[in-house]
Amino acid sequence: MAELLLEIGTEELPAGVVESALAQLQSAVTQRLQEARIAFGEVETFGTPRRLILYIHDVAPSQTDVVREVRGPAANVAFDAQGNPTPAAIGFARKQGVDVSSLEVVSTPQGEYVMAKVFERGKPTPEVASGIFPEAIRSLTFPKMMRWGSGNLRFCRPIRWILALYDGEVVPFELDGIHSGNRSRGHRFLAPEEFEVHTPADLFRQLDERYVQYDHRRRRENIRQQADRLAQEVGGHILWDEALLDEVTHLVEYPTALLGRFDPNFLNLPEPILITAMKKHQRFFAVADAQGRLMPYFVAVRNGNDYALDIVRDGNERVLTARFNDAHFFYERDRQQKLDAFVTELRRIVFQEKLGSMADKAQRLVAMAGEMAPQAGVDASLAQRAATLCKADLATEVVMELPALQGIMGREYALLSGENEQVAQAIAEHYMPRFAGDALPESALGRLLAVCDRVDTLVGYVGALQIVPTGSGDPFGLRRSAQGVVQILATDANLPRLWAFVESAARAYAQQGVEVTEQGMRLLSQMFAQRIEALLEDEGIRYDVVQVVLAEERVEPLVARSNAQMLNALPVERLTPVALAATRVRNILKAGEAAKLVPTATWQSPAGWLQQVDTSLFQHDEERALYEVASQHEARVVESAARSQADEVFSLLEAFTEPVNRFFDAVLVMAPEEALRRNRLLLLAGVDALYRYVGDFSKLVV
Repeated sequence: MAELLLEIGTEELPAGVVESALAQLQSAVTQRLQEARIAFGEVETFGTPRRLILYIHDVAPSQTDVVREVRGPAANVAFDAQGNPTPAAIGFARKQGVDVSSLEVVSTPQGEYVMAKVFERGKPTPEVASGIFPEAIRSLTFPKMMRWGSGNLRFCRPIRWILALYDGEVVPFELDGIHSGNRSRGHRFLAPEEFEVHTPADLFRQLDERYVQYDHRRRRENIRQQADRLAQEVGGHILWDEALLDEVTHLVEYPTALLGRFDPNFLNLPEPILITAMKKHQRFFAVADAQGRLMPYFVAVRNGNDYALDIVRDGNERVLTARFNDAHFFYERDRQQKLDAFVTELRRIVFQEKLGSMADKAQRLVAMAGEMAPQAGVDASLAQRAATLCKADLATEVVMELPALQGIMGREYALLSGENEQVAQAIAEHYMPRFAGDALPESALGRLLAVCDRVDTLVGYVGALQIVPTGSGDPFGLRRSAQGVVQILATDANLPRLWAFVESAARAYAQQGVEVTEQGMRLLSQMFAQRIEALLEDEGIRYDVVQVVLAEERVEPLVARSNAQMLNALPVERLTPVALAATRVRNILKAGEAAKLVPTATWQSPAGWLQQVDTSLFQHDEERALYEVASQHEARVVESAARSQADEVFSLLEAFTEPVNRFFDAVLVMAPEEALRRNRLLLLAGVDALYRYVGDFSKLVV
């Protein structure tokens, strides 16, 4: 079979969008090929800052032929009493392009109808691809889109050429004035001339010859190998930052690494300042010795060959020296006063227009940390001191110049100011996790402060202002904040529960005159539930189990995770009887009249129901037996659930199975007498509340 090739040539794309664009392009084209009934084999993608390449192997020459069955008029309308076709049948056959004699009569639930079998021959692949390619290109989305010239096409950067081939022939189409062809371009500076392409192998060979390493995976490894070799020449090794390596990979088409040097006197600056200045401003890789200490070297990557490399090296060294001089000046200025002196400067930094300044946020964090610390087993005075200082470094000159150092410089300045080491560590850790896959805070104080900080942000934006992320937009990083809270609380049984933090934050906002609304709290509950769901799915928990443990409002991450892991691991022979019994209870309480008599839509403590049961109204031994089991196990279920001992809770609930089944076999729940009916529903509501310490078993697929 032949090969299908598409190359989209652009102005330099931002490094962060290349791999996403390749994934979107592959998905868009292959999905459309499948829908068009065109068979294909392996799919490969390659990307550089100037091109997105899609290469599909073994593509069929045409669509698969298909026979469609089209239903026509009713049989008694299509044929007269003698079985002759009527004008309705003749017209239907003509419309479908078949002979009227080929019509068949089929039986359907609506009666007998005539049916035509229409043979549809597949179109040639180039003709189909001519429609698929422009649709796929238009479907690509980017964080920021643009238009150029007089056209209406929206893309990340202007498209300069499109190469589209099938079996060596051009797939013709036009995209907003850009016509597809068989020509590509090499490196922008080293080989900018257009060249003709006949096959995918021809394209890849000529790109290699024209200083374009088109395979981003190979280009990444090439950069790594070059940098490692240069660092080893001076007795060091690269402090690899994978995100930076990805970024540099997508900034160059033909990488050439070079080793630079800077004044060793700059090593007196804190290492985070040096590393961040190299990374953020210059995209340089730092070099360290065998003990992990920084060396006065860096590795830069040039987009080109080794021509005049000494001049490029000298220019990079000069620029880095200027950066380090600035950093040294800012650092020395900051050191002239202690960290707590910057706290008053937080009044000038806006947290959110309607939620106040960073000073207001710090004040709320102090209140929350002091309130939550005893519950977390943390010294309240240390917690409040860490909360007071945790945002102070935002007002320092180093952090204003290098925002990525927030928290990191806070720790450095706290230690220089003589602050407690636990406080300094918490200042650095309260920003963790900074991104997906990042480590969680190690210290108890750091975890407490990290949760307080994120919950304060979420309660303010979502609870008070009702600002929620949209499907594609989250400019304030609220999902990331909620995910961080869930990750920490789901793995630390010593911290207070999530909604204790939320209520503490709401009280802190109220003291500053900001109201947290009921609607905002519901939105918060939904957001946290979504993040817990994502966490459980990432851990491989079954979808129906996730729905069981998330059925209640205000779900706690630790409880949900513990219950989900327990249910997911249970053998079916243990899980099924409990689930079926719990579902019998749940279903009758959700029915019309029962739901009015005993409104269990909102979870309540079981004591609220069982204490209302009148044992003098029992008419069956099965009623009394179920009541006794529920009463005997209630305290232990509540206690075990409070300690997140999911296995113990489930073992207690297993004792309910036989009494529940016997109750339903012997007792008419919806008795004619209202007093009996209500009493029995109250009993079932108490039992249901105990089951729901695990979740809503009716959502389980058994």
